[in-house]
Amino acid sequence: MRIVNHSDRYLARTLIKQVFDPLFITYCLLWIIIHLFRRSGYPIPGINNWLTDFLFVPVAAHLALVFTRCVILKDCRYVYPLIYLLAIALYASIVFEWLSPILLNKGTADMGDVIAYFAGSVFYCRVHQRMMVRVV
Repeated sequence: MRIVNHSDRYLARTLIKQVFDPLFITYCLLWIIIHLFRRSGYPIPGINNWLTDFLFVPVAAHLALVFTRCVILKDCRYVYPLIYLLAIALYASIVFEWLSPILLNKGTADMGDVIAYFAGSVFYCRVHQRMMVRVV
């Protein structure tokens, strides 16, 4: 039987606090709302096509950043440079907008999605990360 010490509890509290910040919760709620409307047959015009793509990089980057901060670096003020976030957007664009349509015959390549990935990267860098550093 392992005894949980104070540092384990602190790490768990820090992880939970940083993962579930208000913007991350908002991303998740928006994704759920968009998908519920899609499944009900009433997609929301305008945001149905690109909002989930816009949110992809902030969600992926946020989870990775919290892990990087709390587990690897143990530095709650670390932020990803914009170039890292743009690399995530480039990777998502290649996988989801170029390879997936070719290899899986599912989905279509859409330049609007690519723009949304990169816009989400910039948003995460300029807005979300800065808010996270102020809170810590």
